[in-house]
Amino acid sequence: MTGMALDTADDRPPLHVGDHVHDREQDCDAPLVVVAMLAARADEHECGDGATVADYNEDYPADDRVVEAVFAQRTTVDIERVQRYAYPRSRLRLETPVHDDEEGED
Repeated sequence: MTGMALDTADDRPPLHVGDHVHDREQDCDAPLVVVAMLAARADEHECGDGATVADYNEDYPADDRVVEAVFAQRTTVDIERVQRYAYPRSRLRLETPVHDDEEGED
C-alpha cells in the first residue's frame, strides 16, 4: 500500500471511524464499519462479563489498541443501535478507507 501512512506499532495502515474492515478470524464477506478507536489497550478494555478483549483474543498482542466496529447493512438507519464489537487492532484488516492518508493531506 504505497503512499499510505502506516501504524508504527504494527506496520498496518491506521484505522479511522467510517473505514470498512474485515475480521481476520472470520470468512464472512460482509465488512465491518469502524465506529470508535478507543484509547484502551486490549488487556484493559472489559467486554461486560469481566473478561477483556485480550482474554478473548489470545493470539493477538495484549497491548493492541481496541477498535469498536459494527456489521452495518445498507439499510441500517441508526448505527448507534447496532451491536458493537471490540477487537484488538491487529485482528482487523483495512478493506476500504474513508480518509485519504496520502502524505501531506488531511
